[in-house]
Amino acid sequence: QLTSSLDTLSDPIWIKDKDQVYVYCNPAFEKLISLSKPEIIGYNDEEIQSLHVQLNQQIIPTITANQETGTTEEYVSLPYGNVDYFQVSIARTYDMNDQFFSSVGYAQKITPFKERESELVDAEIRVNEALKLTKVGIWEWDINKDIWFATPSYFTMLGYAPVEGMADRKAELEKIHPEDRHHVLDTINSILTSKTGPNYYKYQARIKHVDGNYRWIGVRCIVTEFDQEDKPARMLGVRIDIDEIQKAHDQVEWLAHHDSLTKLPNRAALNKTFHQIIKPNTKIALLFIDLDHFKNVNDTLGHTIGDQLLLTVADRMRALVDNLGYVARQGGDEFIILLPAENEEYLIEKTCAIKDALSARYNIDDHQFFITPSIGVSLYPRNGEDFDTLYLQADAAMYHAKHSGRNRYAFFTEEMQAISTRALTLGNALHDALERKEFSLHYQPQVSLITGKIIGAEALIRWHNQELGHISPAEFIPLAEESGQILAIGEWVLRETARQLKQWLDEGVAPVRIAVNLSYAQFQADDLPAIVAGILNEYAIPAEYLELELTERIATKDPEHTITILESFQQLGIRTSIDDFGTGYSSLSYLQKFPVYKLKIDQSFIRNMTTNTNDQVIVGTIILLAQQLGMTTIAEGVETKAQLDMINNIGCDDIQGYYISRPIPADEFKTSYLEKKQRLITVDD
Repeated sequence: QLTSSLDTLSDPIWIKDKDQVYVYCNPAFEKLISLSKPEIIGYNDEEIQSLHVQLNQQIIPTITANQETGTTEEYVSLPYGNVDYFQVSIARTYDMNDQFFSSVGYAQKITPFKERESELVDAEIRVNEALKLTKVGIWEWDINKDIWFATPSYFTMLGYAPVEGMADRKAELEKIHPEDRHHVLDTINSILTSKTGPNYYKYQARIKHVDGNYRWIGVRCIVTEFDQEDKPARMLGVRIDIDEIQKAHDQVEWLAHHDSLTKLPNRAALNKTFHQIIKPNTKIALLFIDLDHFKNVNDTLGHTIGDQLLLTVADRMRALVDNLGYVARQGGDEFIILLPAENEEYLIEKTCAIKDALSARYNIDDHQFFITPSIGVSLYPRNGEDFDTLYLQADAAMYHAKHSGRNRYAFFTEEMQAISTRALTLGNALHDALERKEFSLHYQPQVSLITGKIIGAEALIRWHNQELGHISPAEFIPLAEESGQILAIGEWVLRETARQLKQWLDEGVAPVRIAVNLSYAQFQADDLPAIVAGILNEYAIPAEYLELELTERIATKDPEHTITILESFQQLGIRTSIDDFGTGYSSLSYLQKFPVYKLKIDQSFIRNMTTNTNDQVIVGTIILLAQQLGMTTIAEGVETKAQLDMINNIGCDDIQGYYISRPIPADEFKTSYLEKKQRLITVDD
């Protein structure tokens, strides 16, 4: 029965007599050495090995040679090439006379356990290495016994050698920066002494590196055990090197409150400063400064020179304000200054000094140039009691200074507020005007002085808002230009003009040439000719029915670009004219190169020419110049018979103005002018 029981075991068992001869083995042992019982029983290890030497390998494992009672762990190289781990137990038996009789061997296979143990060791090594790489240290504290352990990474993250076994917690606390130590100890004690508080804590502190510098460390801890009095008995914590993160955070925090170019505080930082310095009976001035025509510097000299200019401007303001106030950069070419305003005469004197300093000559690299500021001033608490209100009011005053001629300052008034509010209201409404289909076109006829008949018309945009009513183009066009919406509005005018021409053609009414004004932003776009050509093709409108007008200032802004665009229009068969002629500074050398067919004499000269000899001479000179260049002329703003007769006598070709008609809707223009074709004017010879 005993033998049968042993035979069923899956682990090898063998019995040797006192001479180390096998007297028994179970099937598991047979399998282990790949021999049968008849080849094992009655032989010792040496005999078995010698009988099977032809196998050229170690048949009998070394574990069978053990004779002393006890348990050991052995690894065995098996005949089939594997290596297995066994827990080997040897028991010696004795006879009644206490003489050694036999030995029993039992080998329990523990290979899976050893492999798992090896995996755990490897995992621990990997975890420790990972903790080192990620700069994370783990510690455990037995509070009652005051025994404290930490992983190697806890020490190595700050350059110290790992501590094996129990470490000195108090020595670690001594490494905390003196300014942070009190906070850290209070945080720890709050957990140790509180019975109702949370069972965890966290803090950030600077801890000394082995090199003597301090690094920011983040600590998290949780109580894992409580004693019988419900007090913390054991804690488990982790600390992380967050120095780089903290420095990055500090940098982000700095950038959030400073301008990266000039290193000046930004608007948000100045807002905070403002609320820190205001006190009862304090008077403060907020100056909003904008550099006039700064974009020209970037466009002509490049952004590198533009940035250096901003740095120089910032330095000049720093020198002027010094310890008296605060300077900030709002963004772009805009700056804000806070100054004491107890004495308004002194404030005006300081504001003038700032204006004069910023207007002085700039020498940057090999360039010398001037740039001027427009300054708006609002006063606390007279104009407002919070920063944002004062900022908006100073902004409104600055725009007033800019529109009044630039290179000057203006103090905020309630009238400016009304203008600013109106502009904001119109700007918001303008944003949705196209989508709401609030725009329409009116047409003002143009008449030939030779035939007295209509030869064309100018398309003029009109805007009617349900809440605001009719808004003048003189009011909303500048807003559209500032906001960039002028491009979409300008394209809508071109498209609507083409659509209307198409409608008249489909109705069997012969249209006349319609003139459309181009904005500066439109004219700067290189794809403008392609856009115009696409619209004409879309509505199948002959190019001869469209005339494009650009002002003298636009034409002479970049003459070479103007010539390129105008030649593209000429290739498309579109005629072009120069509007408001006489108000700009045309170069005759370029004017003769512009492929335009008509000059429009500005209405400011027409208005006074019957009473002002100089205006009369200017108009005559423009007409003569146009004739010499092979161009026609049209006088705009003709309102009286006297103006009409004088224009005709001087030799102008066409006229446009209220004397003929105000701008009128398309249907009225069709019935009054396109369908009648009669002579509209007579002139005195």
